Amino acid sequence: MFTMATLARRVEGRTPFLAFLAQELAPREGRGLAVARIAAACTITVAIAMVFRIPLAAYMAYMVFLTSKDDSAATMKMAVAGGLAITFAIIFSLGLAQISLGDPAIRLPAMALMTFLAMFSVRTFALGPISFLAGFIVVTMQSVVDEVPNPEVFTRTTLWLWVVVVVPALTMALISLLFGPLAAAVAERGVRKVLTDLEAALTHGEIAGRLAQWRTILVAIIEKSRNPPAIQRLLDALVILEAYPDPIPPRERTRLSYLVRGCLGALERRSPAAEAPPETESLPEALAATHAFAELQRELSRTPAHQPAHTGHKPRQLFVPDALSNPAHWQFALKTTLAIMIVYSVYTMLDWPGLLTSIVTVFFVALGSVGETVHKLVLRLSGAIIGGLLAGLSIVFVLPHFTDIGQLCALTAVVALFAGWVTTSSERLSYAGMQIALAFFMGLLQTYSPATDLTVLRDRVAGILLGNVVMTLVFSGLWPESAITRLRGALADALRGIAALLRSPQNAETSRQHTVEALARADNFEALSQFEIEMLPRQTHLPDLHSIERLAGAAFVASSEPLARDVDAQAVSSLGDWLARAAHATAEDSALPSVAEAATTAKSGTAAQVAVSKLSIEIEHVASSLQ
Repeated sequence: MFTMATLARRVEGRTPFLAFLAQELAPREGRGLAVARIAAACTITVAIAMVFRIPLAAYMAYMVFLTSKDDSAATMKMAVAGGLAITFAIIFSLGLAQISLGDPAIRLPAMALMTFLAMFSVRTFALGPISFLAGFIVVTMQSVVDEVPNPEVFTRTTLWLWVVVVVPALTMALISLLFGPLAAAVAERGVRKVLTDLEAALTHGEIAGRLAQWRTILVAIIEKSRNPPAIQRLLDALVILEAYPDPIPPRERTRLSYLVRGCLGALERRSPAAEAPPETESLPEALAATHAFAELQRELSRTPAHQPAHTGHKPRQLFVPDALSNPAHWQFALKTTLAIMIVYSVYTMLDWPGLLTSIVTVFFVALGSVGETVHKLVLRLSGAIIGGLLAGLSIVFVLPHFTDIGQLCALTAVVALFAGWVTTSSERLSYAGMQIALAFFMGLLQTYSPATDLTVLRDRVAGILLGNVVMTLVFSGLWPESAITRLRGALADALRGIAALLRSPQNAETSRQHTVEALARADNFEALSQFEIEMLPRQTHLPDLHSIERLAGAAFVASSEPLARDVDAQAVSSLGDWLARAAHATAEDSALPSVAEAATTAKSGTAAQVAVSKLSIEIEHVASSLQ
């Protein structure tokens, strides 16, 4: 039977890049159906656009990719948000056209102001996606004013935009309602995948480096689950596994595999296999892991009727707490506004309207840090090249043989399947699929007849290049916000969570969740920081993420149910005090405080004493891990 573990062994020995692609593009449960939904919606949308001669068919097909989400509820929310955004944008654009059409002295400041407000809202406003889409549409329409022959054409084009957005959004929403999974099913699928991969990794001794990846998957789906405590128990277990030595001894891996199989059986409502459980180890991490997996199995064994209602998620605030106090928000909006106005000025002065895609590029590539921007730049360029190449080959070799809309729809479906497969990867690769789709549709769906001109395709790719170059220069030269800076904040949050866990055991549940979420953010920012290379000054006084992950594992062990009642509360609390000071120092980019002398070499004693000793050792490792 083909499994992810089999795939991992097959790619072993390949280059890291090929191994990365093999992992991201591997089949998984539900992926085929998700891609089929995207392809079907694209095909239906293109057919509607061609039959009814709706302008901007390329954008209609691309809207399917923007609207598609993992579950039907999220897809519906995105469709509603898109409908609200386009309605607001059309009303505002038509109103603005009454006073600004043809008057650059009014139109250009209005473009700049709308861009600033849209990008500021993305960082600070709960309804940021709606205002972002509305701002993008308004700015794009204002940028094409010079190309329309008269106000009547501008009004007609603006009104058509409502159809361009709503038709594909509604099509994708209906298909998702009929054939898409519920949010709870997506969450259960994610839990099953993590448990299955964990069991395979334990069996083959390949757990190193994968715990953070599994935690990221679970953090993203916890709000979709009908049983959040089960996911929280699994997250606790994944952090506790950080406390094990690397590699984990074979006997302990066998015991952990047995525990994971029990959890899988509970998830799938199977009776436990008739095999004798391995002997329980007396090491503190083994006791903590046993308890965590037992709690997980108990949660998974609950039938839906016996599961308590979980409504403890924090309500989302309308604005983020630091909306007005954090200068990074308005600096981000101002940098994006500057980039928009630069690319608009460039293609206006060059009289090259085909570079309009540079504005699209700046809007959708703009992100919080240089690392994020460069990461998306790489994905966008790669996707644009692949999509443009597919469109060019289709124009030259395929379209001349087409005679009807059905053949065009078939070609659209094939490429949508390919782009959709890439899009359903993780965030490390998914954006490339979006760009494959955009470049292909922009090159292929130029008019209502088969495309024969490669000039449009050339202009689209040139616009993408211009937008990416300007974005990189502006974001790296003006108030550069490093991914490492945000990594520092996430590490400080993780240290605060661990400190609260040790100092306030009564709030252990909240502290553990806070710690896990901070570790997931830190892992993401560390990956993004690799794209910055030497573009920004080197950071100092930055603790090592892996050391903090091991520290979190030791803290989760020491505060776990089997051990917490026997630990030296005063000693643990003093360690928590040091971690609180370390969190403050990390956030302020200053040296960590010195570690007080402590008995950290206990080799024997009770499991609780050994757990506290190991916790002290991990604290010393963090203190000595500054880069």
